[in-house]
Amino acid sequence: MNRVLVLGGGQLGLMMAEPAARLGLVVDRYDPERAMLLPGTSDLPVPVTWEQCLERYPVITVEREAFPEAGLSARLAGSDRCVARGALAVIPDRYDQKSMLDRLHIATAPWRTLDQAEDLAAAMAEFGGVVVKARSGGYDGRGTWIVGDGDDPGAVPASELAGRAIVERKIPFRRELSIVGARNPAGDTLFYPLTRNWHVDGILRLSLAPAQACADLQPRAEETLRRIMEELDYAGVMAVEFFEVDGELLVNEIAPRVHNSGHWTHEGADWSQFDLHVHALAGVPLHSLNVRGPSAMINLIGTPFDQAWLQHPGVVHWYGKEVRPGRKVGHANLTATSLDGLREGLRAWADVLPEGFEAVLDSELSLG
Repeated sequence: MNRVLVLGGGQLGLMMAEPAARLGLVVDRYDPERAMLLPGTSDLPVPVTWEQCLERYPVITVEREAFPEAGLSARLAGSDRCVARGALAVIPDRYDQKSMLDRLHIATAPWRTLDQAEDLAAAMAEFGGVVVKARSGGYDGRGTWIVGDGDDPGAVPASELAGRAIVERKIPFRRELSIVGARNPAGDTLFYPLTRNWHVDGILRLSLAPAQACADLQPRAEETLRRIMEELDYAGVMAVEFFEVDGELLVNEIAPRVHNSGHWTHEGADWSQFDLHVHALAGVPLHSLNVRGPSAMINLIGTPFDQAWLQHPGVVHWYGKEVRPGRKVGHANLTATSLDGLREGLRAWADVLPEGFEAVLDSELSLG
């Protein structure tokens, strides 16, 4: 194998292409919206056919979960060359995803379907506070409505969502954690340490790794992710987001791809999640990972590039996207030799972090 095709034309596929070149591999990207191929790290699109894809690419992977229902990307995602084919049949629909977790006896927030508008009131009577999630298409807080216990659910378009949403119990979690790991076609697996994540308005703003006080949680998180990857016969990097509740882990979301909460690995580990993804697909042995020290990842959201950032501690990764409110346009990674050093580095980035980040940092560091 010397070529891999990534379905999706965004920054995640681009970040796969870079480490692939170091292994003598070519990673090309297929942009479903433009129906064009982006060779390697080029931004110059060229046409491609189904026959050409079959000739060139023995392995197909993805950088996102949802694709058009018809067209070349749909055919490629459903082909036996796509290592995420099993995951794409389950993960994008939250009903199917939650049903799989129940079948595997993996803990998740209690839930029920929203088949008719009246089901929302019934769910609130059963659960108290709830989270309503569209079955498909939601991300970064979109397609999600949170209703506290006793609150008016009037803001939830329950009639429009009937038959297209689920309702979960609102979980009073201690913190949000995620694990990123990889599985190769032979079934070998490798995992990064658990990461502490902080979301604001449904968008990840800060990740801290390794998360503190996770000696008991790490093996449980690894086993959960391993079972999911095996169930879906998945190859490559996958991520699972958890709620930590009373020392237990509840699965919140699954991402069958490299993941935002794993971006700290660019500078925080000897192999980034993008290296690991390509290694798994290429059949390179999955060796042990070395973490370089306390790390943080700051998402740069809806803000123009600032030259002053280059004087801050850390490394900036810029995606070259049009800047829009709420859009992830880059991230910055910091590593340090101590938790106190990481704290000082993060303070330099206070202008791009929402208010309250120091409280999150304090709560995590207090566990160390």
